[in-house]
Amino acid sequence: MLQPGLTFVSAFAQFSDGVALIDLDLRFRDANRALWRWLSHVSVPEAGAGTLPDLLHPEDLPGQLRAVSDVLGGARQEAAFVARLHPGQGSGWVSVTVSAVPGAPGVALIVVRRDAQRQALLDVQAELAAVTAEAERLRLALNGSHDGVWDWYPQRETIYVSPGWKRILGYHRSALDVTVDVWLNLIHPDDRPGLMPRYQQHVALETASYEFEHRMRHRNGQWVWVLLRGQVSVWNADGTPERVTGTLRDVTEQVGARHELQRTQAHLQAIMNAVPGLIGYKDRELRHQYGNVAYQEWYGRPHSELRGLHVREVIGEEMYRLNEPFMRAALAGAEQHFERSLTDAHGQERHVMVSYVPDLHGGEVHGLFVLAVDITSRYRAEQALMEEREWARTTLQSIGDGVITTDPQGRVTFMNPVAEKLTGWSAAEGSGQPIEGIMHLSTERDEQRVHNPLLVALQEQRVVGMAFDTTLRSRAGTARTIADSAAPIRRPDGTTLGGVIVFHDVSETRAMAVRMSHLAQHDALTDLPNRVLLQDRIQQALARHRRGGRPFALVFMDLDHFKYVNDSLGHQVGDELLRAVSRRLGELVRETDTVSRQGGDEFVLLLTELRTVMDVRAFADRLEEYLRQPYEVGEHVLNISFSLGIALCPTDGEDVGTLLRHADVAMYQAKAAGRGRTQFFSRDLLASVEQRHRLITQLRGAVTDGAFTLHYQPKVNAVTGAVTGVEALLRWTLPDGTPVSPADFIPAAEESGLILPLGRWVLEQACAQARQWERTLPEPLPVAVNISALQFSQPDFVEQVRGTLHASGLTPGLLELEITESLLAPDPEEARERLVVLRDLGVRLSIDDFGTGFSSLSYLKLFPVHTLKIDRAFVRDVATDRNDVAIVEAVIGIGQAMNLDVLAEGVETPRQVEVLARLGCAAMQGYHFARPMPAAEMTAWIGARRNP
Repeated sequence: MLQPGLTFVSAFAQFSDGVALIDLDLRFRDANRALWRWLSHVSVPEAGAGTLPDLLHPEDLPGQLRAVSDVLGGARQEAAFVARLHPGQGSGWVSVTVSAVPGAPGVALIVVRRDAQRQALLDVQAELAAVTAEAERLRLALNGSHDGVWDWYPQRETIYVSPGWKRILGYHRSALDVTVDVWLNLIHPDDRPGLMPRYQQHVALETASYEFEHRMRHRNGQWVWVLLRGQVSVWNADGTPERVTGTLRDVTEQVGARHELQRTQAHLQAIMNAVPGLIGYKDRELRHQYGNVAYQEWYGRPHSELRGLHVREVIGEEMYRLNEPFMRAALAGAEQHFERSLTDAHGQERHVMVSYVPDLHGGEVHGLFVLAVDITSRYRAEQALMEEREWARTTLQSIGDGVITTDPQGRVTFMNPVAEKLTGWSAAEGSGQPIEGIMHLSTERDEQRVHNPLLVALQEQRVVGMAFDTTLRSRAGTARTIADSAAPIRRPDGTTLGGVIVFHDVSETRAMAVRMSHLAQHDALTDLPNRVLLQDRIQQALARHRRGGRPFALVFMDLDHFKYVNDSLGHQVGDELLRAVSRRLGELVRETDTVSRQGGDEFVLLLTELRTVMDVRAFADRLEEYLRQPYEVGEHVLNISFSLGIALCPTDGEDVGTLLRHADVAMYQAKAAGRGRTQFFSRDLLASVEQRHRLITQLRGAVTDGAFTLHYQPKVNAVTGAVTGVEALLRWTLPDGTPVSPADFIPAAEESGLILPLGRWVLEQACAQARQWERTLPEPLPVAVNISALQFSQPDFVEQVRGTLHASGLTPGLLELEITESLLAPDPEEARERLVVLRDLGVRLSIDDFGTGFSSLSYLKLFPVHTLKIDRAFVRDVATDRNDVAIVEAVIGIGQAMNLDVLAEGVETPRQVEVLARLGCAAMQGYHFARPMPAAEMTAWIGARRNP
């Protein structure tokens, strides 16, 4: 325990750190001189004259006051934080520790230190001097008081008290008749039991006198503290006391002061224990005299065991050998401060800041104070920082980016090897140079000087990036495209240390990006703008138009029969043709126009700055005339026609999607009207296309719902009247009973791809029905099924036919597949291979609509077909048109010459039957014989013909 009389101020007067008690109002109830020096703007340095807000920066207060209030309110035992000093105290940072004081709610100990490496030490000498002075003041105060005197005769039971005795209790000298009983009754009931034992010890000669401090009732009802002193002054012969005399002194103030001193001492002890770090005191012989709780816990021994031990016995021989020079220097009067790694009693190694401060009193050193502060966290942070710096240095030397740092004025302080290479300056040469003298930056396009982003970052205090097209010209004149980023480097307080710029060579990346950007927006085959770039150009044209610009037009263009060029002459010829077309288009349009390839054989032209619709018509006429001129592609001379669809802005739309869609609709209609045409968009065209889309939607639902049926049309030998087979024909009726023409829904099915599930269904149903007829009819009845080009091109088509035959059990020779000439054109060799496999299965093959294609005769030589079907277009006027007669006669002749069957379809009149039979074609099919009918009706129809 500290000596009585030791006050808070005296205990911490010599601390270089600020120490104070703080109450709930955030006022300093007491503070040492170090704290008052920080509170120099407070006029009177006395308790309660300064507050925590007077000490700390206003901007830092909100969060800190919450932490302090938690400690004052008992929510936590300790809080620590770092804060800036109040502007009135100048600039600087302090660390603050606030600790609860045991037994003193609403009061806390606050320690403020400017430097975490030096903690204020308690000046124990000043503390002891203050305690001595306080004790002396108390003694003088007691000597100046008036004591009461009493004289007691125990055997006579009489007692005398002086007026001073009565005055102590507030009575006039004549106001109280004092007897032993009266005296005893005035003593506090809790204190009475303690009086007689002391008296009896004295009577037993165990003590020379006796004294007893207790409470007595004052006249005003309050209790006053008194000090009773007594001594037997006269003894009887038998050894009993004859006379006992003594004094009574009012010690109320002294007792109160002593109690207050005890409370202060307890608070001070608590404060010492609450101070972060170890506090101890050694005498001149280096024997331990005092250590706070942290000191005792560090060494794992209580104060009772440590007191009187030589420091060697406390810290160990090795540590004593290391520290003795510092302790001896402190005993010689010089403060010592050093860092040391120590191991506590629990085996934990900690890094501490140790201070030895001499206890100077009267010009002599009486001992030394020891303060050890655990700075392990800071030490480790410093070590980590050193490691980080080394990592950073190594990283900066090895990364692939150039790094340059500067001071706040933009003068170079560091350059890594990559920066040296890219700028042509060595780090030694560049050091101290202005950054703009090292990095010569300009724009890639026009070589305009660019302000260095690092200077911008320093000026505007933000991260600054550079445009992607910035060029760095080295000292030797080499130009490189670079990408970079610059930023200011700041201290924790926000002041600027300098700046850093990180940059790297992106010349190859830039070139690749430009190339990739071009490829992303241009067609790879023709290098024309693609769909993406076209849409951007249309957006720009729309924006100009909205700002009052002239109308513009979109021309959707498609090469007619381009597929046949590809299929017959090869894709290489087709590609060269597309390039030739793109060159002609580029020669025809203006610089303000755009020619775009959308893919395949589709092109779109954006014609801007039009005055009238006639401008578009005139351009379309020139375009058709120019494009129709023959194309020399290798050894081939090609004559190509084009279908054009035109949409105008704003007449036909005012957004990209609408204009493109309407131009496409117009082009589609131009093709439908016979190809080689130019068609302007109209609402009627749109209605037609929308109707087709609705048809496809209905068709999709019909496929899902199974809303289709098969009808069968017989094939007849017109000479004998025999039924030689039937053709399966697909029929579709809407839910309301309306039939849909195959001429409408078959093209829609092919366009949408729905022909695949439909074709499979037709094949399966036709084979199943043919198998039923095979079992029930007396003579076989072959069934013909039409195969679309999309079906035939599927990789699994042959296996599909094989599987269907197997599943139905139908004899393969009773299945006939009707194919068109266009189906065979794309890849004749592959088509031939498939047809051979089908023929080997036993399936019969026929060419439908023979005579309408371009390569029929060459196909007949290649493909293993059995039957030629004369197209109805030649049969329709065979009775009246000599040309049709010649064509039909030629087809029949080809069939006979090549040993192929020939069948005429679309026969509707007796005259057609007569002419065809005369020309040598007996096999016929058409309304003249029978309309297509369901399977059941067909069965009945066949039975009726066989049994008239």
